[in-house]
Amino acid sequence: MTTAIRSASAPWTHTRKERLISIDQMRALALVLMAVFHFGYDLSVFGYLSFDAKAPFWAVFRSIIVTLFFLSVGASLALANANGIRWRAFWVRELRIVAGALTFTIATWLLYPDSWIWFGVLHFIAVASLLALPLVHTPRLALIAGVAILALFNLTDWFNLVPVYQALREPLNLPNRTMDLTRLIPWLGMVYIGIYLGHRRFFSINRLLFLPTAGPFLWLSRHSLGFYMIHQIPLYGLAWLIYILVG
Repeated sequence: MTTAIRSASAPWTHTRKERLISIDQMRALALVLMAVFHFGYDLSVFGYLSFDAKAPFWAVFRSIIVTLFFLSVGASLALANANGIRWRAFWVRELRIVAGALTFTIATWLLYPDSWIWFGVLHFIAVASLLALPLVHTPRLALIAGVAILALFNLTDWFNLVPVYQALREPLNLPNRTMDLTRLIPWLGMVYIGIYLGHRRFFSINRLLFLPTAGPFLWLSRHSLGFYMIHQIPLYGLAWLIYILVG
């Protein structure tokens, strides 16, 4: 998984005083929960935990993580580009995310050829950021689009993309299963809703009182892409160490 995840520029509109710490907090919370999710998987590799990503608990847990990530993506885009699209910053951010996505694709293709990641969290954020630009300055339309996508996905079969995936799988040599699939629909809806929340400045909620406002917690948020790229290395190492020491 993911998130990442943040805008290349800090989410403020005019001055640093206007920075919404709540967005940093939300992103950092998503990163912490993501680490817990992945550590659960790591422990299952060594037999310490039963882990099924499709089981209700873990499926809901993952949905909470990506919801927090993608709301923060939309809100950060809205706030960072409030006075007009900052094209240079946008494309620098986009290239970094694409580079991270390709790194995961290549690494998983080499290590797990039967389940490599072809459209994970970073791939999603790169594409969703482009699709969000036309609505980044129309918050009400973004809200309507976001709610409509989520409603239609859950209440109808309009967005049943399984036939599309099946049609592309063989010619593109996509695996039957993948280690991480982040569907463009319905999660694009969350990015659009995040745009609306960014314009509304989270209804003047500058800080989430139940979360830290400084220190390592917010450091995670402001270095989220780097954390996302490497966090599994120490987590897997910790799970392995537990296995060696405890047996």
